[in-house]
This record gives sequence, C-alpha cells and structure tokens, in this order.
Amino acid sequence: MAHAVEKDDFQERQERSDGVPAAEIEKTLSSILQSTPFHSSKQSQELLQYIVNQTLAGHLEMLKERVVGANVFNRKPDYDTNDDPIVRGRAAEIRKRLALYYQTAREDSVLISVPSGSFKAIFEWAGTNTVPLPPVPQHGPKRGQPIIPPASHVVAGLGLAPTSSGIRRRIWWIAIAAPVVLLAWAIPHYLASSEERAFNQFWSPILDNPHTTLIYVGGNAVYQLSSAYVDAYYQKHPRSQAEEMGFESYIPLPPGTKIDAQDLYAAKDTFVTIGDVAATTKIVSLLVHRNKQFDVRFGSDVAFGDLREHPTILIGAHNNSWTLTMTENLRYVFKGADAIVDRSDSQKHWSTNAHEFAEDYAIVSRVLNSKTGTTVITAAGIGHAGTRAAAEFLANPQSISALVKSLPKDWEKKNIQIVLHTTVTNQLPGAPDVVATYCW
Repeated sequence: MAHAVEKDDFQERQERSDGVPAAEIEKTLSSILQSTPFHSSKQSQELLQYIVNQTLAGHLEMLKERVVGANVFNRKPDYDTNDDPIVRGRAAEIRKRLALYYQTAREDSVLISVPSGSFKAIFEWAGTNTVPLPPVPQHGPKRGQPIIPPASHVVAGLGLAPTSSGIRRRIWWIAIAAPVVLLAWAIPHYLASSEERAFNQFWSPILDNPHTTLIYVGGNAVYQLSSAYVDAYYQKHPRSQAEEMGFESYIPLPPGTKIDAQDLYAAKDTFVTIGDVAATTKIVSLLVHRNKQFDVRFGSDVAFGDLREHPTILIGAHNNSWTLTMTENLRYVFKGADAIVDRSDSQKHWSTNAHEFAEDYAIVSRVLNSKTGTTVITAAGIGHAGTRAAAEFLANPQSISALVKSLPKDWEKKNIQIVLHTTVTNQLPGAPDVVATYCW
C-alpha cells in the first residue's frame, strides 16, 4: 500500500510541474543554487528552494506572502507584510538572479521562473520556441566552406539570364567592394578615439575581469509610522480618494505632536534615494553596453566574502557602510555628514550647506588592490546629487579623457581618487568639476 501512495505522490508532482519531470526540475534547481548569481545569497537560495518545493507539492496555500515570510524568513505568523516587505523584495531579487543565470546557462533543459505578482514557480522545457535551422543540402560544400546559392537562382529572380562575362564583372566588383566595406567597419572598431581608449583603460580592471561585477547600493536610514498609528489617524480624518486607493501621503505632525516609540519602526533595507537610483542606472548602462555581467545588491545583502570574489562598484557614501570602510584610509575621505577632507593636508576640505543644498561634492575612487584584494570603484557624494554627478562623470568618456591628461605616466596601473564639485538645481546636479586628484 505504501508503494501505491508513493506512486500517486510522484504522479501528482509530475502533473503539477506542467509536464516537466520533477527529477529534471530538481536537477536544474541544484545547478541554479550552485551558480554564481545564487551561491553568494543564502536567503535567495532558501526562498527559491522553498518556492520550487511547494509548487511541486501543489501546496499553493504555502505560497502566500505571510506564510512564506514565516517559514523562510522566521517572521511571526501574523506579521504585517506592508511594514516588512521582505518576501516581495527577495522574490524580485530571485527573478533578477534567475535572469542572470539563464544569460550563461546553455545546457539546462528546463526553465524555472517565478512570474511577477506571484510566488508560484513555473517550469518549462528550454528551447520550445526556438526556430529550427534549415536542413543542410545533401551535396553541399565541404565542412568549413560557406554555402553560396547558385548564381542562376539569384539572377532568375530578376528575370535575367546569367552570362559568364556578367558573372566575371560582378565578381570583380565584389573583389573591389569587399575590402572597402571591411575597412569602413574596422575603422570605428579598431581605431578608437583617444577618448575611448582612455575610457577603456580607466575601466579595464572592471571590464577585463572575468568575474561578475558586483554593484552595491546602500540603504537609507528611514523611520516609518506604524500601521496602528496610521489607522488611528484616518479614523479621525477621512481619506481622500487617492488615499482610499492606497496612495502614500504625509500625515501632518504639527509642533508638539507626541509619538510613542512603538509607533515608529526602522524601515531597514527598504529605501534608497533617487540620486543613487540614477547613479546605479548610469553604471548599469555602461556595463550593459560593454556586455559585462553584473549583480546589483541592496541593503544588507552583501558580505565581505562577496567583495573578495568580485570586482565591486560602490554607490553612495553615508548610506553605504562598505564605501566608508573601503575608503577610510585613503587620502580623500568623508568627515561628518557634510564634508570631505584631505588627510594629507588639513587645510583642504570641502563642505556643503545642508539647509540650502545648492551645491554638492563627491569622491570617485578607483582602487586596484583594495582591502578585499580586488578592484573597487566608488561613486559617492555628500548628498545624493553628488553621488549622481559622480556616476555621470564615471560613465562619460570625455570626462575621463580630460582627467587622465593630468595624471602621471602609467596612471592606468595605479590607484586614483578624484574630488568633484557640482551645482544643484531642484535636486538635480550640473556637470561636475574636478577640484582635486591623487594618483598613487
């Protein structure tokens, strides 16, 4: 009888996997969990393992957000998912990591995905939508030779009869045109401008490294009002139509308002500034344009071991502890919340006015052999506008080319620090100016 029950369970798992054998799914899952995009994040591994297991078992009730949070992330069974959106955040992270995995996976026969808006896994055979290649001609050319359609077929399509002299003339023109076409293609590809060469040399420690580039964005320290406090407020103050639809708005806190500590909670690993988002977008665009694989991390989802294995780009300063740790012994460092100082010359310092915020300063660092043993690049401003200006500077070949003209010989093999200044209008930075450089 026990054998019959086991058989029924296996058949049910097969049906719930959309026709893909459970054994194939588990084989692919094992490869995914051991891959580069996943091996550095235990939480992502545990969540994907849980989602796949529950989907295969058909336990869809176990894939509800609050249940997942309790079983995978040790949250209380009745925790508030709005106050603590860890499941949604990690599910989004899993989708990104799966996309990175399938960029390089070529041998897996099964595709595992977790569609947006759901925590249920989908299993599909890989390559089901591929277009079959045309059959090889029975009497084609030898291996390694190109397949060229007969000239008569091409000419017949024009309603003309081929002649030997016409074919010879065409071959002659092809022989003349081919080198011209190749030369026209080669010039922009191989004879890059001086700006492009300088830019590539600056970024080569990242672009030429075979490992995936880690981009780390820190999380801002933000406190939010508890759901109980918000609900109590709206019981006395009717919601607007937008607020009824879930629109987040500020609750008035006039002078003298007293808030109990229990009505505030730290929203950890949740918020990031618009400047940091814009900076990350600039860096990601640069890497995508050069076909460089990357992995974006946020909040506390990074460890020292991750930084040892990957060339790293750190975004932001005061909201990114790794930036401050990696640069604390360099020449230019952050001091307090509003200043940058020169540790070699106490007379040199740059600061902002936190009330006006009409200007900002930033530090760009390129350290080839950092504390982790790998290359680290930082784009970090005193404020978020400075961080954004630093990333725009890093992603601009003209800015990098102008910079290296002032650097010493063999700069491409050395560490570099730059202090930037930018004016700020409506929280948007202008074109940054270089105010100090150091190369060692």
